[in-house]
Amino acid sequence: MPEHKPHLLVLSGWAGVPEVALALGFEVSFIGDTTEFSEADREVLARCRSVHEMPADQTAAVLAAARRIHREMPLEAAVSFGEFGTESSAVVADALGLRGLSLRTVAITHYKDLMRTALAGHPELALAWARVPDAAALREFHARHGVPLVVKPVSGAGSVGVRQLLTGAELDETLEDTAFWHDGPYLAEEFVPGDVVYSVETVTLHGRHSIAGVSAGRLRTHPNLAITEISVPPAPPYDDPLPEIHRTVLAFLDAIGHDWGLTHTEVKISADGRPVIIESQPRIGGMRIFRMVEHATGVDEIGTMLRSLLPGGTDTTSPHLPPYTATGMCLSLMPPRKRVRRTADPELLRDIEGVKDFEIDIRPGLVPAPVIDNSGGRPGLIWLRLPDHAAAEPVKKEISRTYWVEFEDGDVWHPSF
Repeated sequence: MPEHKPHLLVLSGWAGVPEVALALGFEVSFIGDTTEFSEADREVLARCRSVHEMPADQTAAVLAAARRIHREMPLEAAVSFGEFGTESSAVVADALGLRGLSLRTVAITHYKDLMRTALAGHPELALAWARVPDAAALREFHARHGVPLVVKPVSGAGSVGVRQLLTGAELDETLEDTAFWHDGPYLAEEFVPGDVVYSVETVTLHGRHSIAGVSAGRLRTHPNLAITEISVPPAPPYDDPLPEIHRTVLAFLDAIGHDWGLTHTEVKISADGRPVIIESQPRIGGMRIFRMVEHATGVDEIGTMLRSLLPGGTDTTSPHLPPYTATGMCLSLMPPRKRVRRTADPELLRDIEGVKDFEIDIRPGLVPAPVIDNSGGRPGLIWLRLPDHAAAEPVKKEISRTYWVEFEDGDVWHPSF
Protein backbone atom coordinates (compact mmCIF):
# COMPACT_ATOMS: atom_id res chain seq x y z
CA MET A 1 0.00 0.00 0.00
CA PRO A 2 1.23 3.51 -0.76
CA GLU A 3 2.37 5.50 2.26
CA HIS A 4 -0.36 7.71 3.72
CA LYS A 5 0.39 11.40 3.38
CA PRO A 6 -1.42 13.77 5.77
CA HIS A 7 -3.58 16.18 3.80
CA LEU A 8 -2.88 19.82 4.66
CA LEU A 9 -4.85 22.89 3.57
CA VAL A 10 -2.66 25.96 3.09
CA LEU A 11 -4.28 29.40 2.86
CA SER A 12 -1.80 31.91 1.53
CA GLY A 13 -0.81 34.48 -1.04
CA TRP A 14 2.71 33.06 -1.09
CA ALA A 15 4.10 29.79 -2.47
CA GLY A 16 6.73 29.40 0.26
CA VAL A 17 4.42 27.60 2.70
CA PRO A 18 3.15 24.90 0.31
CA GLU A 19 6.73 24.41 -0.88
CA VAL A 20 7.91 23.65 2.68
CA ALA A 21 4.87 21.46 3.35
CA LEU A 22 5.44 19.41 0.19
CA ALA A 23 9.10 18.92 1.13
CA LEU A 24 8.02 17.63 4.55
CA GLY A 25 5.78 14.99 2.98
CA PHE A 26 2.30 16.52 3.16
CA GLU A 27 -0.37 16.15 0.51
CA VAL A 28 -1.18 19.85 0.01
CA SER A 29 -4.29 21.66 -1.14
CA PHE A 30 -3.92 25.40 -1.65
CA ILE A 31 -6.35 28.30 -1.45
CA GLY A 32 -5.04 31.80 -2.15
CA ASP A 33 -4.60 34.74 -4.46
CA THR A 34 -2.00 33.81 -7.10
CA THR A 35 -2.17 37.05 -9.10
CA GLU A 36 1.46 37.96 -8.45
CA PHE A 37 2.91 34.44 -8.50
CA SER A 38 6.04 33.85 -10.52
CA GLU A 39 6.65 30.93 -12.87
CA ALA A 40 8.61 29.22 -10.06
CA ASP A 41 5.67 29.75 -7.68
CA ARG A 42 3.29 28.12 -10.16
CA GLU A 43 5.62 25.15 -10.47
CA VAL A 44 5.18 24.66 -6.70
CA LEU A 45 1.38 24.81 -7.06
CA ALA A 46 1.53 22.24 -9.87
CA ARG A 47 2.71 19.72 -7.26
CA CYS A 48 -0.29 20.39 -4.98
CA ARG A 49 -3.28 18.06 -4.95
CA SER A 50 -5.67 20.94 -5.66
CA VAL A 51 -5.42 24.70 -6.13
CA HIS A 52 -8.29 27.14 -5.62
CA GLU A 53 -7.46 30.69 -6.68
CA MET A 54 -9.25 33.19 -4.45
CA PRO A 55 -8.24 35.68 -1.75
CA ALA A 56 -7.59 33.79 1.48
CA ASP A 57 -9.55 36.34 3.53
CA GLN A 58 -12.88 35.61 1.79
CA THR A 59 -13.91 33.37 4.66
CA ALA A 60 -17.28 32.09 3.44
CA ALA A 61 -15.91 31.22 -0.01
CA VAL A 62 -12.83 29.63 1.54
CA LEU A 63 -14.95 27.48 3.86
CA ALA A 64 -17.13 26.33 0.96
CA ALA A 65 -14.03 25.36 -1.04
CA ALA A 66 -12.49 23.64 2.00
CA ARG A 67 -15.63 21.51 2.45
CA ARG A 68 -15.36 20.31 -1.17
CA ILE A 69 -11.67 19.51 -0.72
CA HIS A 70 -12.39 17.69 2.56
CA ARG A 71 -15.10 15.52 0.93
CA GLU A 72 -12.73 14.44 -1.84
CA MET A 73 -9.85 13.62 0.51
CA PRO A 74 -10.17 14.26 4.26
CA LEU A 75 -8.02 17.11 5.53
CA GLU A 76 -6.10 16.82 8.78
CA ALA A 77 -5.07 20.45 9.33
CA ALA A 78 -5.54 23.97 7.96
CA VAL A 79 -2.85 26.63 8.26
CA SER A 80 -2.10 30.19 7.30
CA PHE A 81 0.98 32.12 8.36
CA GLY A 82 0.05 35.43 6.72
CA GLU A 83 -2.05 38.40 7.82
CA PHE A 84 -5.05 37.78 5.58
CA GLY A 85 -5.59 34.03 5.89
CA THR A 86 -5.49 33.41 9.63
CA GLU A 87 -9.18 34.08 10.31
CA SER A 88 -10.29 31.84 7.43
CA SER A 89 -7.92 29.06 8.50
CA ALA A 90 -9.29 29.11 12.06
CA VAL A 91 -12.90 29.05 10.83
CA VAL A 92 -12.13 26.11 8.51
CA ALA A 93 -10.29 24.20 11.25
CA ASP A 94 -13.15 24.72 13.70
CA ALA A 95 -15.93 23.90 11.22
CA LEU A 96 -14.28 20.73 9.89
CA GLY A 97 -12.70 19.56 13.16
CA LEU A 98 -9.12 19.97 11.91
CA ARG A 99 -5.91 20.92 13.65
CA GLY A 100 -4.96 24.58 13.37
CA LEU A 101 -5.33 27.97 14.98
CA SER A 102 -8.07 28.36 17.57
CA LEU A 103 -10.96 30.71 16.90
CA ARG A 104 -10.34 32.34 20.29
CA THR A 105 -6.75 33.26 19.49
CA VAL A 106 -7.67 34.67 16.10
CA ALA A 107 -10.69 36.60 17.36
CA ILE A 108 -8.83 38.17 20.27
CA THR A 109 -5.86 39.24 18.16
CA HIS A 110 -7.77 40.25 15.04
CA TYR A 111 -10.39 42.36 16.80
CA LYS A 112 -8.57 44.86 18.96
CA ASP A 113 -11.45 45.62 21.30
CA LEU A 114 -11.67 41.92 22.20
CA MET A 115 -7.94 41.89 22.95
CA ARG A 116 -8.15 44.89 25.27
CA THR A 117 -11.19 43.35 26.98
CA ALA A 118 -9.33 40.07 27.50
CA LEU A 119 -6.48 41.94 29.16
CA ALA A 120 -8.71 43.97 31.51
CA GLY A 121 -8.18 41.45 34.31
CA HIS A 122 -4.40 41.70 34.01
CA PRO A 123 -3.37 45.16 35.27
CA GLU A 124 0.25 44.66 34.20
CA LEU A 125 -0.93 44.21 30.60
CA ALA A 126 -3.76 46.74 30.56
CA LEU A 127 -3.86 50.01 28.62
CA ALA A 128 -6.46 52.80 28.75
CA TRP A 129 -8.81 52.34 25.78
CA ALA A 130 -12.38 52.68 24.55
CA ARG A 131 -14.36 51.71 21.49
CA VAL A 132 -15.15 54.93 19.59
CA PRO A 133 -17.76 54.41 16.86
CA ASP A 134 -18.07 58.12 16.17
CA ALA A 135 -16.58 61.54 16.84
CA ALA A 136 -18.69 62.04 19.97
CA ALA A 137 -17.21 58.90 21.58
CA LEU A 138 -13.69 60.06 20.75
CA ARG A 139 -14.46 63.44 22.32
CA GLU A 140 -15.55 61.63 25.51
CA PHE A 141 -12.37 59.54 25.58
CA HIS A 142 -10.28 62.68 25.14
CA ALA A 143 -12.13 64.37 27.99
CA ARG A 144 -11.03 61.53 30.29
CA HIS A 145 -7.48 60.98 29.04
CA GLY A 146 -6.44 64.04 27.01
CA VAL A 147 -3.81 63.91 24.28
CA PRO A 148 -1.65 62.29 23.11
CA LEU A 149 -3.72 59.27 22.07
CA VAL A 150 -4.03 56.79 19.21
CA VAL A 151 -7.07 55.98 17.09
CA LYS A 152 -7.04 52.72 15.11
CA PRO A 153 -9.55 50.49 13.32
CA VAL A 154 -11.07 47.76 15.51
CA SER A 155 -10.08 45.33 12.75
CA GLY A 156 -7.25 46.20 10.43
CA ALA A 157 -3.93 45.17 8.92
CA GLY A 158 -0.59 46.68 9.85
CA SER A 159 -0.84 50.40 10.54
CA VAL A 160 -3.61 51.07 8.00
CA GLY A 161 -5.99 53.72 9.33
CA VAL A 162 -3.96 54.35 12.51
CA ARG A 163 -3.73 57.96 13.63
CA GLN A 164 -1.52 59.37 16.35
CA LEU A 165 -3.20 62.43 17.83
CA LEU A 166 -0.48 64.26 19.70
CA THR A 167 -2.02 67.74 19.80
CA GLY A 168 -5.40 69.35 20.20
CA ALA A 169 -5.25 70.50 16.58
CA GLU A 170 -4.80 66.91 15.36
CA LEU A 171 -7.69 65.82 17.56
CA ASP A 172 -9.94 68.54 16.11
CA GLU A 173 -8.97 67.56 12.56
CA THR A 174 -9.96 63.94 13.21
CA LEU A 175 -13.21 64.91 14.93
CA GLU A 176 -14.20 66.98 11.88
CA ASP A 177 -13.07 64.43 9.26
CA THR A 178 -16.42 62.90 8.24
CA ALA A 179 -14.80 60.61 5.64
CA PHE A 180 -12.58 59.08 8.33
CA TRP A 181 -15.56 58.04 10.45
CA HIS A 182 -17.20 56.21 7.54
CA ASP A 183 -14.48 53.54 7.82
CA GLY A 184 -15.00 52.82 11.53
CA PRO A 185 -15.59 51.67 14.15
CA TYR A 186 -12.36 52.60 15.85
CA LEU A 187 -10.52 52.07 19.08
CA ALA A 188 -9.00 54.95 21.04
CA GLU A 189 -5.97 54.04 23.15
CA GLU A 190 -3.46 55.58 25.45
CA PHE A 191 -0.44 56.67 23.39
CA VAL A 192 2.90 55.02 24.12
CA PRO A 193 5.68 57.33 22.84
CA GLY A 194 8.99 56.25 21.38
CA ASP A 195 10.66 55.73 18.02
CA VAL A 196 11.40 52.02 18.56
CA VAL A 197 8.90 49.18 18.29
CA TYR A 198 9.89 45.67 19.31
CA SER A 199 8.44 42.54 17.76
CA VAL A 200 8.54 39.22 19.56
CA GLU A 201 8.26 36.08 17.44
CA THR A 202 6.95 33.05 19.31
CA VAL A 203 6.25 29.38 18.65
CA THR A 204 3.53 27.73 20.76
CA LEU A 205 3.24 23.93 20.87
CA HIS A 206 0.97 22.00 23.27
CA GLY A 207 0.23 25.26 25.12
CA ARG A 208 3.92 25.95 25.79
CA HIS A 209 5.37 29.20 24.41
CA SER A 210 8.91 29.57 23.09
CA ILE A 211 10.38 32.93 22.10
CA ALA A 212 12.26 32.39 18.82
CA GLY A 213 13.67 35.90 18.57
CA VAL A 214 13.10 39.62 19.10
CA SER A 215 13.54 42.49 16.67
CA ALA A 216 13.71 46.25 17.12
CA GLY A 217 12.25 48.47 14.40
CA ARG A 218 13.05 52.14 14.06
CA LEU A 219 9.99 54.29 13.31
CA ARG A 220 9.84 57.43 11.20
CA THR A 221 8.83 60.62 12.92
CA HIS A 222 5.19 61.54 13.51
CA PRO A 223 2.81 61.40 11.68
CA ASN A 224 4.33 58.70 9.41
CA LEU A 225 4.46 55.39 11.29
CA ALA A 226 6.54 53.47 8.74
CA ILE A 227 9.50 51.40 9.96
CA THR A 228 12.80 52.35 8.34
CA GLU A 229 15.11 49.67 9.76
CA ILE A 230 14.73 46.38 11.62
CA SER A 231 17.39 44.50 13.56
CA VAL A 232 17.35 40.97 15.03
CA PRO A 233 18.39 41.04 17.84
CA PRO A 234 18.01 44.66 18.99
CA ALA A 235 21.31 46.55 19.09
CA PRO A 236 22.60 48.00 22.37
CA PRO A 237 21.20 49.86 24.28
CA TYR A 238 17.83 48.77 22.89
CA ASP A 239 18.42 45.26 24.20
CA ASP A 240 18.27 46.44 27.84
CA PRO A 241 14.51 45.87 28.28
CA LEU A 242 14.49 42.43 26.66
CA PRO A 243 14.02 40.40 29.89
CA GLU A 244 10.92 42.40 30.80
CA ILE A 245 9.66 42.24 27.21
CA HIS A 246 10.03 38.44 27.25
CA ARG A 247 8.10 38.20 30.52
CA THR A 248 5.32 40.50 29.29
CA VAL A 249 4.76 38.65 26.02
CA LEU A 250 4.63 35.25 27.70
CA ALA A 251 2.09 36.60 30.21
CA PHE A 252 0.06 38.02 27.32
CA LEU A 253 -0.05 34.68 25.47
CA ASP A 254 -1.20 32.95 28.65
CA ALA A 255 -3.85 35.63 29.22
CA ILE A 256 -5.42 35.12 25.78
CA GLY A 257 -5.27 31.32 26.07
CA HIS A 258 -3.08 30.79 23.00
CA ASP A 259 -2.37 27.06 22.63
CA TRP A 260 -0.90 26.42 19.15
CA GLY A 261 0.69 28.50 16.41
CA LEU A 262 3.05 31.36 15.74
CA THR A 263 2.59 34.88 17.07
CA HIS A 264 4.09 38.19 16.07
CA THR A 265 3.62 40.61 18.96
CA GLU A 266 4.52 44.30 18.87
CA VAL A 267 5.69 45.96 22.07
CA LYS A 268 6.71 49.49 23.01
CA ILE A 269 8.31 50.74 26.20
CA SER A 270 6.23 53.24 28.19
CA ALA A 271 7.66 56.34 29.83
CA ASP A 272 7.90 54.47 33.15
CA GLY A 273 9.88 51.63 31.53
CA ARG A 274 6.98 49.15 31.35
CA PRO A 275 6.63 47.00 28.20
CA VAL A 276 3.20 47.55 26.64
CA ILE A 277 1.52 45.18 24.17
CA ILE A 278 0.53 47.23 21.12
CA GLU A 279 -0.67 44.51 18.73
CA SER A 280 -0.40 40.75 18.29
CA GLN A 281 -1.24 38.48 15.37
CA PRO A 282 -0.99 34.67 15.02
CA ARG A 283 1.33 34.82 12.02
CA ILE A 284 4.90 35.38 10.91
CA GLY A 285 6.43 38.84 11.12
CA GLY A 286 6.27 40.98 7.99
CA MET A 287 9.25 42.32 6.06
CA ARG A 288 10.75 38.82 6.42
CA ILE A 289 11.32 39.16 10.15
CA PHE A 290 10.82 35.40 10.40
CA ARG A 291 13.76 34.91 8.02
CA MET A 292 15.93 37.30 10.02
CA VAL A 293 15.06 35.35 13.17
CA GLU A 294 16.07 32.13 11.40
CA HIS A 295 19.38 33.66 10.32
CA ALA A 296 20.07 34.96 13.83
CA THR A 297 18.92 32.01 15.96
CA GLY A 298 18.44 29.07 13.62
CA VAL A 299 14.75 28.69 14.49
CA ASP A 300 12.60 27.83 11.45
CA GLU A 301 9.18 28.99 12.64
CA ILE A 302 7.10 27.73 9.71
CA GLY A 303 8.92 24.41 9.45
CA THR A 304 8.51 23.82 13.18
CA MET A 305 4.76 24.37 13.09
CA LEU A 306 4.28 22.17 10.04
CA ARG A 307 6.36 19.35 11.55
CA SER A 308 4.10 19.44 14.61
CA LEU A 309 1.18 18.48 12.31
CA LEU A 310 2.88 15.37 10.94
CA PRO A 311 2.18 11.90 12.40
CA GLY A 312 4.30 11.74 15.54
CA GLY A 313 4.56 15.55 15.57
CA THR A 314 3.31 15.69 19.15
CA ASP A 315 6.98 15.38 20.13
CA THR A 316 7.94 18.52 18.20
CA THR A 317 9.63 21.17 20.33
CA SER A 318 11.14 24.58 19.76
CA PRO A 319 14.02 26.19 21.70
CA HIS A 320 13.03 28.99 24.07
CA LEU A 321 15.27 32.08 23.84
CA PRO A 322 17.92 30.44 21.65
CA PRO A 323 21.25 32.32 21.55
CA TYR A 324 21.80 34.83 18.76
CA THR A 325 24.68 33.60 16.61
CA ALA A 326 24.31 36.27 13.92
CA THR A 327 22.52 39.56 13.26
CA GLY A 328 19.74 39.98 10.72
CA MET A 329 18.75 43.40 9.41
CA CYS A 330 16.25 44.90 6.99
CA LEU A 331 16.85 48.34 5.48
CA SER A 332 14.14 50.37 3.75
CA LEU A 333 14.84 52.51 0.70
CA MET A 334 12.69 55.64 0.79
CA PRO A 335 13.71 57.88 -2.11
CA PRO A 336 12.11 61.23 -2.91
CA ARG A 337 8.86 61.04 -4.85
CA LYS A 338 10.16 62.36 -8.15
CA ARG A 339 10.22 60.85 -11.63
CA VAL A 340 13.17 58.52 -12.11
CA ARG A 341 15.54 58.88 -15.08
CA ARG A 342 17.88 55.96 -14.30
CA THR A 343 19.30 53.94 -11.42
CA ALA A 344 22.37 51.93 -10.53
CA ASP A 345 22.05 48.23 -11.34
CA PRO A 346 20.57 46.69 -8.14
CA GLU A 347 22.42 43.44 -8.91
CA LEU A 348 25.64 45.20 -7.84
CA LEU A 349 24.36 44.92 -4.27
CA ARG A 350 24.90 41.14 -4.39
CA ASP A 351 28.65 41.74 -4.50
CA ILE A 352 28.57 43.45 -1.08
CA GLU A 353 29.51 41.04 1.67
CA GLY A 354 26.67 40.89 4.19
CA VAL A 355 23.85 41.61 1.71
CA LYS A 356 21.57 38.57 1.82
CA ASP A 357 18.81 39.65 -0.58
CA PHE A 358 16.85 42.66 -1.82
CA GLU A 359 13.60 43.69 -3.47
CA ILE A 360 13.82 47.00 -5.34
CA ASP A 361 11.04 48.42 -7.49
CA ILE A 362 12.51 51.76 -8.53
CA ARG A 363 12.37 52.03 -12.31
CA PRO A 364 13.04 54.67 -14.97
CA GLY A 365 9.99 56.68 -15.93
CA LEU A 366 8.14 56.01 -12.68
CA VAL A 367 7.69 57.93 -9.44
CA PRO A 368 8.54 55.78 -6.37
CA ALA A 369 5.49 54.78 -4.37
CA PRO A 370 4.94 56.62 -1.08
CA VAL A 371 5.63 54.82 2.20
CA ILE A 372 2.95 55.87 4.66
CA ASP A 373 2.57 52.80 6.91
CA ASN A 374 3.76 49.23 7.40
CA SER A 375 1.00 47.42 5.54
CA GLY A 376 2.05 47.54 1.92
CA GLY A 377 5.01 47.36 -0.39
CA ARG A 378 7.98 49.71 -0.45
CA PRO A 379 10.20 51.05 -3.21
CA GLY A 380 13.03 48.94 -1.85
CA LEU A 381 14.05 46.58 0.93
CA ILE A 382 17.53 45.17 1.53
CA TRP A 383 18.21 42.29 3.91
CA LEU A 384 21.55 41.78 5.63
CA ARG A 385 23.04 38.81 7.46
CA LEU A 386 25.97 39.89 9.61
CA PRO A 387 28.17 38.45 12.35
CA ASP A 388 27.18 41.28 14.74
CA HIS A 389 25.85 44.83 14.86
CA ALA A 390 29.27 46.40 14.53
CA ALA A 391 29.60 44.85 11.07
CA ALA A 392 26.52 46.73 9.85
CA GLU A 393 27.99 50.23 9.49
CA PRO A 394 30.58 49.47 6.75
CA VAL A 395 27.94 47.45 4.86
CA LYS A 396 25.46 50.34 5.03
CA LYS A 397 28.13 52.74 3.74
CA GLU A 398 28.93 50.42 0.85
CA ILE A 399 25.23 50.14 -0.04
CA SER A 400 24.94 53.94 -0.01
CA ARG A 401 27.98 54.21 -2.29
CA THR A 402 26.86 51.46 -4.68
CA TYR A 403 23.19 52.18 -5.19
CA TRP A 404 21.84 55.49 -6.47
CA VAL A 405 18.82 56.95 -8.24
CA GLU A 406 18.97 59.81 -10.73
CA PHE A 407 15.79 61.82 -11.20
CA GLU A 408 14.62 63.70 -14.27
CA ASP A 409 15.43 67.02 -12.59
CA GLY A 410 19.09 65.96 -12.41
CA ASP A 411 19.24 65.22 -8.68
CA VAL A 412 21.02 62.03 -7.66
CA TRP A 413 19.90 60.24 -4.48
CA HIS A 414 21.97 57.81 -2.44
CA PRO A 415 20.24 55.96 0.42
CA SER A 416 21.26 56.81 3.96
CA PHE A 417 20.60 54.68 7.02
